[in-house]
Amino acid sequence: MSKKESAWKKFIMLGPATIVSVAYIDPGNFGSNIEAGASFGLSLLWVVWLSSFMAMLFQYLAGKLGIATKKSLLELADQRLKGIARIAYFIPNIMLVFATDMAEFLGIVLGLSFLFGIPIELSIPIGIIDVFVLMFASDRKEIFELVIGSLVAIVGLSYLLELYIVKANVAEVLYKSFIPSLSGYNDALVAISIIGATIMPHAIILHSYLTKEDNGMSIHRHRVETITNLTIAALINVAIQVLAYYSYYGKVENVDMNIAYYTLIPLYGVSAALIFAIALLASGISSSMVSVMAGQKIFETAFRRKFKAWHTRAVVRLINIVPLAFALSLGIRAIDILIYSQAALSIILPVILFTLVYMTNNKRIMQGFKNSMSVSLVSYTATLIITAFNLLFIALSF
Repeated sequence: MSKKESAWKKFIMLGPATIVSVAYIDPGNFGSNIEAGASFGLSLLWVVWLSSFMAMLFQYLAGKLGIATKKSLLELADQRLKGIARIAYFIPNIMLVFATDMAEFLGIVLGLSFLFGIPIELSIPIGIIDVFVLMFASDRKEIFELVIGSLVAIVGLSYLLELYIVKANVAEVLYKSFIPSLSGYNDALVAISIIGATIMPHAIILHSYLTKEDNGMSIHRHRVETITNLTIAALINVAIQVLAYYSYYGKVENVDMNIAYYTLIPLYGVSAALIFAIALLASGISSSMVSVMAGQKIFETAFRRKFKAWHTRAVVRLINIVPLAFALSLGIRAIDILIYSQAALSIILPVILFTLVYMTNNKRIMQGFKNSMSVSLVSYTATLIITAFNLLFIALSF
């Protein structure tokens, strides 16, 4: 890469954090935040902000781990775990690959269906489009980063336009952002779904792989890049929930993704619905490209052998086609599939986070990059908060 290209990448904050930030605006985020805004108004907006701030912390720690050790989180775990403990640790890691792909696959399928007016049954087989994109771009780092950055820009600009169209009240949004509330099973489910969609375990795992391979990455550069990219992702997530509140709350009962799309037409015109469909499709393709990279790394570490990125996605996608098609044929709402897949990720998340916090607090592993006392306290507290959310949901389920 030339010095001019490198300087341009630094200026626009293009790098490992750009890639992982895509995970924070995937179709799972659409589903959880649309359900939150449509069913609970802005009462769960505080969960988006809390999750986003915690995500910045954990992504920073994951990237720092890769820079300091030149090893990934899973590689370090693999070196220390033996026998049954190793198997028990990697099972949820493999499960999260399938849960993550389910949401992204569904986002691509819905985006294609809305945008081109084709039935879901036809858009499901077409939904393997990202496998072919991966065949072209995954081994070309500069192209991959550019494609990812472009798709993120499409999603972000789409929601800027949507907020302009619905004329959101900024004062109301700010006021609701700082009033925590959680009253029962349904909002607890959506809350952990937002957490699982916002603090994505595969993104944390991937960040350590990406920074260990980036020899020019400094801790300072990594911190600034992470905060910048994840702030943009946080604002997009807030925008999704705000749009859902103004468009559907008190107007639509039992919102679903297709209802969310078609309701926009009489309310705000065809252009608003098309922007929504474009954002959903761009979100599905971009996040799919990132999750397969993470899935490839997880599989390689778990099975101790090499895999091609597009082979990994093809296998996972072919396995997921059957349950997704079956669930939709039974009449299960697409938005419920998205919500429960993200809730599953939230429940798996503490396994990854406790490992990450332990590793980054270990002086022998981190050497001169060990967490400070304050960072250690905040990171353990954040992990316990997420665990408490999950336990609250489980308790309310009975």
